[in-house]
Amino acid sequence: MSAFDKRPDRLLKFFFKVPVWLHKMGFGGWERMVGAQWMLITTTGRKTGKGRDAMVDVMDYDKATDTYYIEAAYGARADWYKNMQSNPIFEAQVGRRKFKARAGAISNEGAGEMLVQFYRRKPAYTRSVMTMAGMKFKDEDELRAIGKDLTLLAIKPEKE
Repeated sequence: MSAFDKRPDRLLKFFFKVPVWLHKMGFGGWERMVGAQWMLITTTGRKTGKGRDAMVDVMDYDKATDTYYIEAAYGARADWYKNMQSNPIFEAQVGRRKFKARAGAISNEGAGEMLVQFYRRKPAYTRSVMTMAGMKFKDEDELRAIGKDLTLLAIKPEKE
C-alpha cells in the first residue's frame, strides 16, 4: 500500500500547501534546485465556486504541441482533480507563464512509459518522491507497472 492509496491527512495537506504559499510569495522556481519543475493550478471549487490552488509535478513538456504532462498523485480522489471534472477550464502557471488550460487523461500504458522516461531524466528526484509515497521499485519494469496505476494528465493551454 502506498501513501497515495488514501487521502492525505492534515499534516500532509499542510506539507503540500507550502510550495503553493512560497510560489504566491514570489519564490516560484526554487523547485529547480531539487531537479523539479512544478505547475501551479487554480481550479474552481465544485462546491464553493472559489479558487483552489494545488502544485503538481511537470513530468514533461512537448514544445511542438504546447502540452504539459502532470501527475495526479491521488488520482480521481484529489480535490483539484474532482474540481476539474466539474469545471474543466482552469488557470495554470509554469514559471512566469500563466494561461487558461484544459486537461485530458493519458492511457495507462502511456502513463507507465512516461514515468520511466521521467525517472531516466531525474532519477534522484523520482526515487525520493516515490519513497516518500511508500512506493519502492527495483527496476524500470516495476516502475512502468506502478505508472500504469497512476493518473497522468496532458495539460493544454486553451486557445483564446
